[in-house]
Amino acid sequence: MKKKLGIALIIIFTVAIFIKAELDFNPSVRVLASVINFSESTLKSSDYLAYNIDLKDLFRNYTNADISYTGSAYIKKVKGFPYSISGSIKGERSSEQKKFSCKADLDVLVLNVGKMDVYAEDDTIYLVAPMLGNISYGFDTNENLFLKAPNLNNDINREWFHNNKKNIFNFIRKIDIKKTDKTYTDEDGTKATEFAVTIPKGEGDFIWELLGMDAPDHDIKSYIYLDKFNHTRKLVFDLSYKRKGAYISIYGKNLSTLELFSPLPDNEQVIATIKRDGKTTYTNAYINNITYTTNAGDKFTIDSGALLNYVDDGIKMELTDLVVAKNSTSLAEGYVKGKIKQVDNMGDVFKNAGADLSNVDIIDWDEIKNDTASFIDDVISKARDNVDIFDIFD
Repeated sequence: MKKKLGIALIIIFTVAIFIKAELDFNPSVRVLASVINFSESTLKSSDYLAYNIDLKDLFRNYTNADISYTGSAYIKKVKGFPYSISGSIKGERSSEQKKFSCKADLDVLVLNVGKMDVYAEDDTIYLVAPMLGNISYGFDTNENLFLKAPNLNNDINREWFHNNKKNIFNFIRKIDIKKTDKTYTDEDGTKATEFAVTIPKGEGDFIWELLGMDAPDHDIKSYIYLDKFNHTRKLVFDLSYKRKGAYISIYGKNLSTLELFSPLPDNEQVIATIKRDGKTTYTNAYINNITYTTNAGDKFTIDSGALLNYVDDGIKMELTDLVVAKNSTSLAEGYVKGKIKQVDNMGDVFKNAGADLSNVDIIDWDEIKNDTASFIDDVISKARDNVDIFDIFD
């Protein structure tokens, strides 16, 4: 009996050493362990970026659908403009039409100073502002303003991971996984090791089916950073096949932050981050930043908090502590609150808004970005001329 027990212990000990060695030294096993850890741990964490968010519903019925929105805005501390502005906003957005409208009826103190409308189509933004001396401008950005999110065919949850255990196992055996010398240190000081993951063309059909998209005709490169417990600390998806140097990254102890980076022409770049705010008890709270860096070294930033809450017929949203700045100098502050909902049979966005863009001057984007200060000063000057009745309060 003792002999059998001793043999059993030796076998168990040997298996344990083998499993430990596989987890420590076999990249494929470590990545597989991280997938299991993600489905059983990260998805249940309130710090997870998409915790309590139905991504399938969000992408299909809001991001990629026809939506309308209504709300209110308050803008204060506009540089060079000594008055606060408040007003109502409403508009529509159609991903299919690649059109956007935003109509604002604005007040300065008790004086209604008129409307300011913003439209977008394809890669062009239009500003129609009677309140600013009847100026109308269009800006051709040469960027797709209506990018689509994946049309998920299933919710990304524990059930999906459970139903695809065999697919995941076979998939990881087929993809190329290599441990590199690079490391990543998380904000809590935890160090993670990088594994370069290449998905060969033609592999991962069940993933592309999940994302509601056709399998790409090229290899997909990504990078996963695992701590010593095989907990994912960072994921990077290389988008160089679309634009050299572009990427999407998700990082944090429980993948709490999303980062999107894209180089722009003329040695410029834009980076956006969305971080889940665990300090509030609101249903879904985030801290956002967009930073645009010009080739002259100027940094234009938009910072805000964001609160999202599902209601019966849509999503309530608030942008709090909104600050627009240039090189850390505040240009404007304010907040926006409103509600968005899906619209069936929307019709043409511009016709619904009564937009007339026939006489809008299209300005080259380079002209604006290279002389942004003068453009802003001109706009503010025209706004002050329209409300100079209040100069006595200055």
